[in-house]
Amino acid sequence: MRDFSDAAMEARLNAFSRKQGFNAWFGMECVAAGKGQTELLLPVRPELTQHHGFVHGGCVSALADMACAWAGSTARGEDVVTSNFTIHFLAPAVGTHLRAHAKTVRAGRTTVTVEFTVNAEAEGKEPKLCATGMAGIAVLGKSEAA
Repeated sequence: MRDFSDAAMEARLNAFSRKQGFNAWFGMECVAAGKGQTELLLPVRPELTQHHGFVHGGCVSALADMACAWAGSTARGEDVVTSNFTIHFLAPAVGTHLRAHAKTVRAGRTTVTVEFTVNAEAEGKEPKLCATGMAGIAVLGKSEAA
C-alpha cells in the first residue's frame, strides 16, 4: 500500500466503480487512494487495443480521467466531475497493464487541479511512461458518490 492510501477509501471507490456500466466493463481497479492522490491499475485486454496493438488512446485517457477525478474527490471529500483535461501521449501503451497515478496540485473551493502520469508495465520490464497531463476537477458538493 502506498503511504498516501486509505484502505477504506480504496474499497469505497472500487465498490462505487463496479456499479457503473463503463467502469465495470473497463476493468480498472483502484489500488491506492487518499490525501489527494490515487493509483489505478488496468489489465490490458485485446478489446482495449487499436490497429497497431497499442492500448487505444481513448482508453489511456479514460484511465487518467478517472484517476484525476478520484484524486480530486479524495482531496476535497466531495462529489466531483472533470471540467477540463489535457493529455500528452509520450509513447505507445504496450504491456500487460497500465498504471495511472494522479496527484492533487491545488484543491480550491470549487476546482481541484490534478496532474497525472500513465505508465505501461509488463513483468520483467521497466515501466514506460506513455502519457502525462493535467485535469481540472469541478467540486459538486457532498454526496454518497465517490
